[in-house]
Amino acid sequence: MRPARTRPARPAIVALLIAGAAIAAHASGELLFDVQPVTLEGRTMVPLRPIIDWLGAELKYENGDIQVFRSETAAAPSVELWLGSTQAKVGEAPYELDVAPQTIYGRCFVPLRFVAEAFGVWVEAEGRRMKLSLPQEGIEAVMAIPPHPQAHLGKIWRVLERWYDVLPPEEQGEQGPMPHWSLYSPDEQQEIISQVGPDAPTLMERHWGGREVRGIRILDGQVEPGAMTGWAEVLVGYLNGTTRTHRFRFVRLADGWKVDEFTVLNEPQ
Repeated sequence: MRPARTRPARPAIVALLIAGAAIAAHASGELLFDVQPVTLEGRTMVPLRPIIDWLGAELKYENGDIQVFRSETAAAPSVELWLGSTQAKVGEAPYELDVAPQTIYGRCFVPLRFVAEAFGVWVEAEGRRMKLSLPQEGIEAVMAIPPHPQAHLGKIWRVLERWYDVLPPEEQGEQGPMPHWSLYSPDEQQEIISQVGPDAPTLMERHWGGREVRGIRILDGQVEPGAMTGWAEVLVGYLNGTTRTHRFRFVRLADGWKVDEFTVLNEPQ
């Protein structure tokens, strides 16, 4: 039996459909991932390019040789590393990574510890989250620690990736005729239909906001005691340069975790 819930008063669910028309992408200063960080061998691995963009640096890649320049005008790389090798250079000094850079889902991933030590990023653990900051530049970002993919929280992450259409192709599997509508719990589907009308499933698929997303950052999340419900908060960056923060409530059913409630926490920024 699923737990009872009390739904707060909120605007019509059609708010989900107002992501806005696509405009040419441009940097917003936010740390956003189109492929999510992972935990590998007990270490947090992050896709390198989004981190470099967030830091305002320049990245060049050729045949497994990765060079990072502090600015467009820098003559020499401040960091150099190689796919598959634990050897690197930070400035002119040799550096050894504890896990070699590697390609995951078509992206170059590196240990977050290397990012911290090579670029001076402070990393502070805060429960299930980490705060990344570069105090001298006045920038910071909070991100959730990636869960094991087979853990309940890891499965919730997969639902979020499907929601925003940032699930790697290798993980997509079979797609039904209503892949986004099927992310909702039956109760939430009925709630949406009561607000939007019987055409809600078709409308939701046709205007799904995830198609306008250029990246997300999962801020926090938790599976609650009993592993039947959970929640997550996500920062979303859209192609028109705006960002929003979304909150989800999840329920675990026989066919997996489903979205039981979706809330927009702030106006576009």
